[in-house]
Amino acid sequence: MKRFLFLLAACGGHHGQTSSEAISFNCHDRSVSYMATMGGGAELGILMDCKAAGPRIKRWKTDKSGAHKEDTRSLDPSAFEKVWTQVDGTGWPNLHDCANGTGGKTDPVYTFDIKDDQNTASFQCQTREMPYPYHDISDPLNLMANQGQPQLGDDEPADAKALDKKDMQR
Repeated sequence: MKRFLFLLAACGGHHGQTSSEAISFNCHDRSVSYMATMGGGAELGILMDCKAAGPRIKRWKTDKSGAHKEDTRSLDPSAFEKVWTQVDGTGWPNLHDCANGTGGKTDPVYTFDIKDDQNTASFQCQTREMPYPYHDISDPLNLMANQGQPQLGDDEPADAKALDKKDMQR
């Protein structure tokens, strides 16, 4: 009977834990970010890291007038690992400034910074649409940062709002 109770107790050790809590998470000093700088000083960016406060994602937006909005939220370790796996699949330690962006003078400049406990890489891409393989970094970050979150700031220009207001008054 004692042997049966011992086995029962040994099997029940993870009862009540979610699958994400049961995952062994090791940060390995990983972080990945990009910042897009547009003309006139506007910028937007996303950072996913784990060293300072556990797995988290931060997004920010600064408009041309300097108004800054940002939010940060914790990530489930499995969500962090999912995004990191996609980023890691690009071979980021070997990436350099992109040569296949649109490169127009008015196109945003995307600056990427990625690191782990073994490698560090920084590179840029000036483009309207992110080319391969750089979009395999920005797309998973965008999806995770915006998932279930309201939009940061208002993208509609003031002159378009004024037109909308005029239309509503008619």
